[in-house]
Amino acid sequence: MSIELWLSFVLASFLVIASPGPAVALLVMTGINQGRKAALAMLPGFFLGDLVAMSLSFAGVGALLMASAELFAIVKWLGVLYLLYLGIKMWRESGQLNDLEASGANVKQGTAKAFWVTLLNPKSILFFMAFMPQFITQSHPLAPQLAILFTTFLAIGVISDFGYTLLSTTSRKLMTAKFRRLLHRCGAGSLIGAGVLMTVMRRPSA
Repeated sequence: MSIELWLSFVLASFLVIASPGPAVALLVMTGINQGRKAALAMLPGFFLGDLVAMSLSFAGVGALLMASAELFAIVKWLGVLYLLYLGIKMWRESGQLNDLEASGANVKQGTAKAFWVTLLNPKSILFFMAFMPQFITQSHPLAPQLAILFTTFLAIGVISDFGYTLLSTTSRKLMTAKFRRLLHRCGAGSLIGAGVLMTVMRRPSA
């Protein structure tokens, strides 16, 4: 893989990863309201979710999602229900932020939450199936190129998530309890909104 092609992939990946979405909202709200330990616990989940989504996309699951309306609908609605569940749960927790921060259970559950938010979105698998082939040179061996692309994307993801973690956990010290409660509800609303938007997501044409 040429350095120019790799640098293009780095730039494109950074723009995609740094763009706010449900995963970023969940990470930031966790950092603000539960602290750095809880936010850091989510990073392995995001990493594993992206890794599994990439692996599934190149294992043919992405093509299967595009070909099967039924399978696409199942994955989509699982993602919708999970986002709505997390959003409603966060909204209800907004009046118990002190209890959230003291709860070790929330820290332990962080990895699982992050993993499922990342994976239970058919767009993740379809995205990798459509995105990464643009940076693959057909005349060169596939496996080494995929290894480079996978490693690069995951590394950028870890750096971005770590940056959001530091930003959210540092800024929380400047926030009043009332403002944190408001942000928590905004984060909950963004997850619910993402779930609602996912209901109208259509399967791409083959």
